[in-house]
Amino acid sequence: MEVHHHPELPHGKKKRFKEYLLEFLMIFLAVTMGFIAENIREHISDNSKEREYIIGMIKNLAVDTANLKITIRANGTQINGIDTLRSISRNKLNEIKVQDSLYEYTTKYLFSINEFKNDDITLSQLRNAGGYRLIRNEGVLDSIEVYETNIQDLSLQSGYFLSSIGKTLDLTGTIFDLNSARKFQSAPTSTPILITNDKEKIYEFYNKSFMISVSLKGYNQMLKSHLKYSISLIAYLKKEYDIE
Repeated sequence: MEVHHHPELPHGKKKRFKEYLLEFLMIFLAVTMGFIAENIREHISDNSKEREYIIGMIKNLAVDTANLKITIRANGTQINGIDTLRSISRNKLNEIKVQDSLYEYTTKYLFSINEFKNDDITLSQLRNAGGYRLIRNEGVLDSIEVYETNIQDLSLQSGYFLSSIGKTLDLTGTIFDLNSARKFQSAPTSTPILITNDKEKIYEFYNKSFMISVSLKGYNQMLKSHLKYSISLIAYLKKEYDIE
């Protein structure tokens, strides 16, 4: 009887080193590609957010430039009015018409406040949401920092101007008969509007008016410089981010 021997089937085969290495490389490549893909996704997302911030900044700057032009014009009118007030002769204040002119210029120009307020929506987002980290252009970051510094300087100068007005306002009530203001609502009368002949008070009033004029001229000059910078910043941002 012929006996047939069947070959023994292998129950298990040891993996070769090359197979382990290949599996490791496959896993490593999968993890690496996933990491790279995530970085690319974040990079694209950050670029998109950065561009959104810059577009928002440009829109805010456009609003600022429009408001700056309005404020500068209004302040120019006020400066001319204050300078005219200061040219009214102190030696003729005994004349009713001269008193009336002094009072009218005082109420019309001395206590007007044309303060610039910047549109800081995007700047607030950049500060509070950590948006500054998304702006990788060092030149853009530096330019925005200069812009913020200008805003702070304007705020300080505006505060000085408001302080000058406050001090002068306190003095006004000791010089003019404010109750007689109704005389200007109809035809002028012969009623004196000044309630004092005290030269020291009159001189102090003129001196404080001069300080208001000086501080306002300084403020307006700073506004003009800031307007020029804002216009150049808009052009710079559009160029750097290829925005029409």
